[in-house]
Amino acid sequence: MIKSMTGFGKGVVNFKDARISVELKTFNHKFFEHSLKLPQNLQLIEEQVKKEIRKKVRRGKLYLWVNCETTYDKSLDIKLDEKRLKRYYGLLKQAKKKFNLKDDITLNQLLSFPEVIVSEPKKENKKILWRSTLNALEKALSNLIKMRRKEGAALNKDLLLRLRNIAKSVVKIKSFLPKEINKYKQNLKRKVGKVKDENGMRRERINAEVAIFARSCDIAEELTRISAHLVNFKSTLRSTNEVGKMLDFIAQELHREINTVGAKSSDFQISKEVIFVKGEIEKIREQVQNIE
Repeated sequence: MIKSMTGFGKGVVNFKDARISVELKTFNHKFFEHSLKLPQNLQLIEEQVKKEIRKKVRRGKLYLWVNCETTYDKSLDIKLDEKRLKRYYGLLKQAKKKFNLKDDITLNQLLSFPEVIVSEPKKENKKILWRSTLNALEKALSNLIKMRRKEGAALNKDLLLRLRNIAKSVVKIKSFLPKEINKYKQNLKRKVGKVKDENGMRRERINAEVAIFARSCDIAEELTRISAHLVNFKSTLRSTNEVGKMLDFIAQELHREINTVGAKSSDFQISKEVIFVKGEIEKIREQVQNIE
């Protein structure tokens, strides 16, 4: 079953004096891209996080946030990030000089900046933290996939409806074609009837012109290909693989064939059905942009 590229998932794991929460959001995108925000004490498992995500998400723009809440107890190492503190101090000195400020730079000001004082589990607790983070990620991914599948089911239902509508229009177009040829033949008879018959050639002229017209507006091949594309589209919808790009390609082929049908026919009823089919194909192409 197809999956939407839009979704949200959250996972939470509690352990000892900490709480890990992972949030995932995904949106439409032609390829796979990601933006990860992990606390400093989880940077070492970033590649593992990416690996787990790629197992479940193949296409779309993904945003991940990891929040680690801990209590300040004996299980934590509390440190001063001196490099970060120096950078903040340097920026404040530049600001003082540039704007000619006379205020003193105080320790309270420096400590108010984010992540100057960092706390992280002691070495013996890091593995527990990492394992808990990956467990929370697994829960978040599971919830994300559930939502994407639910959205995919709604898309699938809508797409199947539009495919049925197109199939019905193809049947109508087939039924209109003989009428179009006959109408042309009757109009031609009226026009030729006004011209003097020479050596009994009138009937031959009519038959020849009708044959030429029938060949010029023969859309049987295009209608056959449209029907084949509809079958292929339905089959692709049932695939468990990444199908969004393939569905978009089939929709483009449908649009190309129905354009040819419209170009070959001058019948009003056929033109009306062609316009309807084009509208359905455009809606299909909009929908498949959100399919993984």
